[in-house]
Amino acid sequence: MTHKAHRLKIVSTFALSTVACAGLPAIGLATLTLSSGQAVAQNTSSDDASTKQAKRAALVALSKSVNLDVEDQPLEDIFNFLAEVTDVELEPIYLNDNLSSNGMDPETLITMKASNTPALIILERVLLRAQRAESIGEEYTWQFTDYGTIEFGPKSELNRNQQVELYDIADLLFVVQDFDNAPEFDLQSAVSQAGGGGGGGGGGGGGTSPFSSSGGNVTSTTSAENAQALTDLIQSTIEPDQWATLGGDGASMTFYNNSLIITAPDYIHRQIAGYSFWPSKLQQVRKVNGKQQTIIKPAPKKRKAP
Repeated sequence: MTHKAHRLKIVSTFALSTVACAGLPAIGLATLTLSSGQAVAQNTSSDDASTKQAKRAALVALSKSVNLDVEDQPLEDIFNFLAEVTDVELEPIYLNDNLSSNGMDPETLITMKASNTPALIILERVLLRAQRAESIGEEYTWQFTDYGTIEFGPKSELNRNQQVELYDIADLLFVVQDFDNAPEFDLQSAVSQAGGGGGGGGGGGGGTSPFSSSGGNVTSTTSAENAQALTDLIQSTIEPDQWATLGGDGASMTFYNNSLIITAPDYIHRQIAGYSFWPSKLQQVRKVNGKQQTIIKPAPKKRKAP
């Protein structure tokens, strides 16, 4: 294995719902730990400043570009190398973990060559190779823990660490009505009718209105209907196999008082609204295979003082 550290650079992808482009602000967060099939609330507020800073620092550290050239190298060795060169606490989920009924085989052999590539991209590529080599029937990915470290492995294991987050969608439910049934205006007809009715004498008369009757009542959807459409959109574009209503066990969603209450692991939450601690200008949205994704662009290099 050969390696060399370089300047920071990051390009990572994760799915983002169409509605997230308009913004689904998270206004509350409760971290849940699943134990014996039950969820136990640990806190009821969003990440504090120190936790957000720790997560942002981890992304910046994983922005460091490194070289990797391995052939038939055990998976565990590669993860240890990435942790060493980035100084980020990585938590791979292995088969031999006591808490895991599923996981990665640390002895899976990986062959890969990458030059001057951000560590996070290397991590994602290694996970993809391990996923294909082990073929356990599910995808591997990464996510933040509630204390700022990064864990990764099969999604079924990541689903054990869930968060309840409240998204205010009141603005997205408001619909400006399209009044296409306005009455017709015919001034010439009104003038003609008024002129034809009047001969002499001083009456002044009642005149004729230039407006004709409207075309009917305006129909519009309710907030509940709009919320259901939004819910269907999120579930069909972001991890559709994970939602409880679609047969999964990774996430659930409830509409209440103009908000969506979403219970899901971090890797799903980040696909809905991204990370608030990572600059929005560094997150680019695109559509891939019918799903929305966002790319975290490289953090800009600081210019040296002249």
